[in-house]
Amino acid sequence: MENKKLYFSEFIGTFLLVFFGTGSVIISQEFDGILSAFGIGITFGLTVWLLVQFLGVFSDCHINPAVTIAFLTSKSITIKQGIHYILLQLIGALLASITLWFFFPMNANLGSTLPSGTWQESFIYEFFLSFALMAVILISTTYMKIQKFAPFLIGFTVFLEAWLAGPICGASMNPARSFGPALVSGNIEILWLYFIAPILGMLFALFLNKNITKKCS
Repeated sequence: MENKKLYFSEFIGTFLLVFFGTGSVIISQEFDGILSAFGIGITFGLTVWLLVQFLGVFSDCHINPAVTIAFLTSKSITIKQGIHYILLQLIGALLASITLWFFFPMNANLGSTLPSGTWQESFIYEFFLSFALMAVILISTTYMKIQKFAPFLIGFTVFLEAWLAGPICGASMNPARSFGPALVSGNIEILWLYFIAPILGMLFALFLNKNITKKCS
């Protein structure tokens, strides 16, 4: 029963993240930029904050395959859990994008993360954005004094990154967030970037955190 709660949380959490987050991108496109990068950033950040705040009470609430891979690497979760998490995150993201397609069938991108410049530039941005996000996750969930602020700190980080870097690279930091819209809209050419860069960025954050912790202990 406990595993079912964990797995359902990953599915519904990722579904809601992609539905509201990419939904805000679509609405901004459909209504002449009504939300702007700031409004889209607020939507992503607030959604993540609320999801971590409420789902995190009884689940890991990764809602991000790159986060799951990082915790799988650190052996914080089992291989079985990791595989289930990732599959359900991708399925949740895909169903969210299919749902949005029913509402906005004429939207070409459905909130896809696409580089505004070169792929190399976006790769670097996604790497460091994901590194920063994972660093905040690790620090805010490790130290007792700030653990109660973890949902806000994680959500605020997502907000800042989506707001400031969204117009440049899409600010995905999350393979599932990019997977759903790309698959449903057919914009899969650059999808590999939004898988590899976030995973590498978060693994790098995990590596640094592990080594810094060792030196300080």
